[in-house]
Amino acid sequence: MARVPEVLVIDQDPASRFEFKRILRGAALGFAGEAGLGTEGVSLAAETTPDVILCGMAQPPERSLQTMEALMDVLPETPVIAYGRSDDVDAVRLAMQSGARDFLALPADTEKLVESVRKVLESEERKRLRMSGQAKGIGPRGLVVAVFGAKGGVGKTTVATNVSVALASELGQSVVLVDGDNAFGDVASSLELRADKTIIDVLRDREKIDRSNVEEYLMRHGSGLWVLPAPRESLHWRSVTPEAFRSVIDLLARRFDLVVVDTAAMLSDMSMAILEEANMVLWVTSTDFSSINNSLQGLEALQQINYPDARIRLVLNVNNPDDNVRPAKIEEVLKRKFFWSIPYDKQVRMGAQVGNPAVMSSPDSTGAKALTQLAQAVTGSGRVEPQKTTKRGGWLFRRKDDERKDDAVTEPAVAEGG
Repeated sequence: MARVPEVLVIDQDPASRFEFKRILRGAALGFAGEAGLGTEGVSLAAETTPDVILCGMAQPPERSLQTMEALMDVLPETPVIAYGRSDDVDAVRLAMQSGARDFLALPADTEKLVESVRKVLESEERKRLRMSGQAKGIGPRGLVVAVFGAKGGVGKTTVATNVSVALASELGQSVVLVDGDNAFGDVASSLELRADKTIIDVLRDREKIDRSNVEEYLMRHGSGLWVLPAPRESLHWRSVTPEAFRSVIDLLARRFDLVVVDTAAMLSDMSMAILEEANMVLWVTSTDFSSINNSLQGLEALQQINYPDARIRLVLNVNNPDDNVRPAKIEEVLKRKFFWSIPYDKQVRMGAQVGNPAVMSSPDSTGAKALTQLAQAVTGSGRVEPQKTTKRGGWLFRRKDDERKDDAVTEPAVAEGG
């Protein structure tokens, strides 16, 4: 089990130190101690040798800056995270010049603190590997995008295949789609591919596969998309551990610009391993009650284990032409805004059924356009417009006669080429 990072808090204000002490304990991070600025804080840091140091920016900032510079002299390999008012741009700039690795805006946020600690420790580890020469040959890493849904039937695989095909064909990206659904993965059939090679073959020959020959173990779709299918028999998943799957994702991320992973519709050990490897999670929900309820429970579960909330992008897939749900009310229930909305489109459903993604077979349909624009937003090549959702009150579910009276609808976000 990984050791819990120990964090030291240095701040002239005892109330701020107490608040961060409370947050650290709530975030399941170790508390190495607390001290004021100057000699007191630097001496305690040298004595306790924490993994990370939090340092408050006092006003005027000179003493805080002097403290951070002294910490760099005493513990040069220990990352310092400064914190202060969010509107103080000069404080951020001065903190970075004095050696801080990150800056947290007050009021303190547990999730952002955990993410900051994780990132600075990862950065320090990469620096250590580079300095020791162990980082040679590692190379850059592509973006890993997990497509998750808390319930089957929400269109998770349809989103994964269409977005992946759009990335490969429309945007010219180097993309591989991995079937990580260890229940009943059907990515290959959704693309009308025969699964001649699967993840089982990759794991069997893992020792002799690298970024130069990994394509020999993948399938090629007509769009230019590379695909790593699930095992032909679901029982073969028993031989695939979450850690082994992580190693496959890492291997592919060293070769491709984007690795899209379709997951199982549950927070299993395998799905959690995928989410932890992902830089971005497209969390797909439909408008039916069970999908919304499962999403609410799943999002709350991730909050409890301090999963970085910033990685999650909520995607509404309207898969029922007669849905009576106000999207704005779903946002209220899930306590977050939709990143993207995909309107109902029978061409998208038809494409999924016959193994011909709508972004290729019906690119001018409304659903296909929304999926292509989602692909643009994933890569940052498009501009995300705010969702236009109704502001009127009401029940989560509407009667059809009420819906006809309400002319405020949710429109797909629009991405424009950047």
